[in-house]
Amino acid sequence: MKLPERYKQVQPQQGGGMSDAVICKDEPLDRLVVIKSLKAGTDQRRLLDELAALQAIRSKHVVQIYDLIRDNNGQVMGIVEEYLSGVDLTQVPPPNNFSEFIRVAYPVAKGIADIHAHEIIHRDIKRQNMKFDAEACLKVFDFGLARTDSVDANTVGAIGTPGYMAPELFEATAGGKVHFTNAVDTYAFAATLIALVRGKLPSQMRSIPPPKLPSTTADFRSLSWQLPGEISDALNGCLSTNPAQRPSMSEVAHLFELYMLKDQHRALLVSNGKIHVLDKDNSSVSLNATGRGSLNIRYDGLRFIVKEVQGAVAVNNMPIQNV
Repeated sequence: MKLPERYKQVQPQQGGGMSDAVICKDEPLDRLVVIKSLKAGTDQRRLLDELAALQAIRSKHVVQIYDLIRDNNGQVMGIVEEYLSGVDLTQVPPPNNFSEFIRVAYPVAKGIADIHAHEIIHRDIKRQNMKFDAEACLKVFDFGLARTDSVDANTVGAIGTPGYMAPELFEATAGGKVHFTNAVDTYAFAATLIALVRGKLPSQMRSIPPPKLPSTTADFRSLSWQLPGEISDALNGCLSTNPAQRPSMSEVAHLFELYMLKDQHRALLVSNGKIHVLDKDNSSVSLNATGRGSLNIRYDGLRFIVKEVQGAVAVNNMPIQNV
């Protein structure tokens, strides 16, 4: 592929899978970019699928598209993408504690949640496809296998990276078609984290076909250091052999957010002209409206929980129930 004059190649071309990638300098904007083009003989739909996915997504934790390269007939020949100068997750040492773990796990979860929010299934989530930019922000990239999330999403045969492929991807119909949902990304996300914390994927997960689960080596409760029980249970749920039982990536990302801000939340309440502060140092407040009702609100370090509701108590005109 001939590059437009504004792009000057600065590193040798690298090939992987169905596409070639070259690092170039965008001279007018004085920045490095990655230009991806398809290898000879590859269906151009692969490039267009990646283009369609990236054009729709705007996320801090997903690689961005800058430009398109077209031939004289207007056909898309290449995609100009953000250059991620840092290492991928295969080069990150295993975390030694929850703090180190969450700093990597959260941006991956958030990136995938943002991808799913745009009704895109990535289909190739793995350590090699997560990379840091120059500001140490971790981002998901490589959308060459991405598909639109729809009720009839399917493929002929199993496609993906062994070890990160969900069990349902090995279940074909009589016609050879494999149906999938965004739950395949959820499974691959948990597989990515298991590979991160253990340094490699357990052999039971690399068993093809399909992965042999559940397994003690793929159990987030059996790490050499401890995760909060709520998080280890959620991540084990991501590895469920039943895709319907896996949590959504938005739920996982939100759970991570709660723990990243543990004991840092603060609520300001006003009742009968009196101000109440609810935080880690003052974790319980009782409010009473004479003749109407009363309630107790508690802060457990993660959430504000309503207890001991009596009478006609409502928030935003919605009745509150005891927890």
